[in-house]
Amino acid sequence: MSNATTLKLEGLEARECPAVVFQIDYSFDTNGFFNDPGRRAVLQSAADAIGAHLDANLPALVPGGGNTWAARFFNPATGGEVQIPNLAVGANTIVIYAGGRNLEGAEAGEGGYGGYSAGGSQAWFDSIRGRAGFGLWGGALSFDTVGTNWYFGGGISGIGANQLDFYSTAVHELTHVLGIGTSPQWNSLTAGGAFVGPTATAVLGGPVPLSADGDHWAEGITVRGDVVSMDPYASLGRRVELSALDFAGLKDLGWTVSDVAGVPGAASSFTPPVSVGGGGTPVVLTGATDGTAQIYTLNSDDTLVAAGAPSTPFGGWTGVIRSVVGDFNGDGTKDYAFATGAGTAGTVRVYDGKTGADLVGRTTVLDGFAGGLFLAAGDVDRDGRDELALSADAGGGTRVVLFRVYGGRLTVAADFLAFGDASFRGGSRVAMADVNRDGAADLVVGAGLGGGPRVAVYDGAALAAGKADRLVPDFFALDSSLRSGVYVAAADVDGDGSADVIYSTGNTGGPRVRIVSGAVLVANPGADMAALPALADFFTWDQNDRAGIRVAAKDVDGDGRAELIVGSGNTNSAMVRVIPFSEMNTPTTKLTNPFGNPATIDGVYVG
Repeated sequence: MSNATTLKLEGLEARECPAVVFQIDYSFDTNGFFNDPGRRAVLQSAADAIGAHLDANLPALVPGGGNTWAARFFNPATGGEVQIPNLAVGANTIVIYAGGRNLEGAEAGEGGYGGYSAGGSQAWFDSIRGRAGFGLWGGALSFDTVGTNWYFGGGISGIGANQLDFYSTAVHELTHVLGIGTSPQWNSLTAGGAFVGPTATAVLGGPVPLSADGDHWAEGITVRGDVVSMDPYASLGRRVELSALDFAGLKDLGWTVSDVAGVPGAASSFTPPVSVGGGGTPVVLTGATDGTAQIYTLNSDDTLVAAGAPSTPFGGWTGVIRSVVGDFNGDGTKDYAFATGAGTAGTVRVYDGKTGADLVGRTTVLDGFAGGLFLAAGDVDRDGRDELALSADAGGGTRVVLFRVYGGRLTVAADFLAFGDASFRGGSRVAMADVNRDGAADLVVGAGLGGGPRVAVYDGAALAAGKADRLVPDFFALDSSLRSGVYVAAADVDGDGSADVIYSTGNTGGPRVRIVSGAVLVANPGADMAALPALADFFTWDQNDRAGIRVAAKDVDGDGRAELIVGSGNTNSAMVRVIPFSEMNTPTTKLTNPFGNPATIDGVYVG
């Protein structure tokens, strides 16, 4: 439906553009089309797949204080107009009202963006209108209830040759809500029966022919052999995702499109190293200002040397990226997982270290929490495949989720609040290794900024069964009065077979690292950590530096004992140091600048 005044959106710098979250409302599904929760799940999956590739900076709409508005849209159950007074819409959120009815003719679905009316201050009007380009509060979808032979499966293997895939139809109609074929911006970029937006033109190699109604691409267009979603006629017996051309059209309407191969300025890349010599484990460093990550191996002088070309795990995103190395598919080759920092919906991607292909494509996690993620890897169920642990950064509480990586997806193995504290909002950091020598990787969690240096260690075998059982009671790693949080790592640095627990001062502390023997920790549950003998306790460089340090530990030289790798939290001094066990109290190895530029987004993160 047309709206009185459209919301608007302009292409912003990727760092400032959080991914879009679709909030689907079924309150107008009075015909019961979505009574089956499986149908709801498929629709949400389609919405999430699109939203993961779209960025925006849509303000929250919270009426009050004389500022009012009414959202207008078509009723999914009747087709008539509906108004919702003073609808509250979250930031970077699009509200979709979904339902079903008997649609006319051969039409299987219908989608359109909503309109509005408003009253109040000029600032309120400006927040609703948004910026130049096409933006919106939301809209409505309706699906045919009578004449369509639907396939509602989440996977595509069971679809019949004469069935219409519901997921594909949902993707198509959601794209209409986003403006293709419906918005004023679309109309302004059509001429002579073709769409002339510059990105779409570049993808196809010329103006894109349109259907007779002007609301779709012309019938039968393909891009690199792929059928396009916005064809006017649905394809039976197959699943159709948004193609590069469909995403290019959205980009021309003003959306910031990220991580889509074939769309100029939006592609990701990952290049695994050709080989990792010496049997050592590779290191990933992130923090460069261009959104890249670089794999390193150990040089003969105990410094890190780049292995292969830089990778761009999240095309279009130049904010903070964090990483971890682990064998997620059990093939004996290290794989690489990446997660976004603050400023976009929490997103993870896992690459195959042997082929460079996705083990898990770009996936939104932790309900789209946009405050940033930390990650760790370890095998908790002893099957030879590492699990992936994710924790929320500041603002996200102490939630930790452990995922199994299988079949191209992340499957939840455990989901809990670390420390049992629902009130603390400073986030947490995670590490994984086998502390108690039972063959299962245990999970070490450190409190984030604003919390004392509290550390918890969870039993990996229990996590494999979905239970968050502590291996030892929680403890304060450093002075309990500190409020800079704590970074954590875990690995066997002394070669006794037990992973040792490593912690460093957080965001505003000096560059202090303390390492406690895992064997001693397990043998003395509940003991004061300050009273236990430390394997090492030292400053990695100038003790007056108050930017904090990030720690990792892994066997980078293949000698069977883990080295300590530390990265500076100083945004203007990107220092990294590799420290073997023999130097862990008096390090003399070189300080290096890994990026060739001292400026970083948020210091250096070691994965």
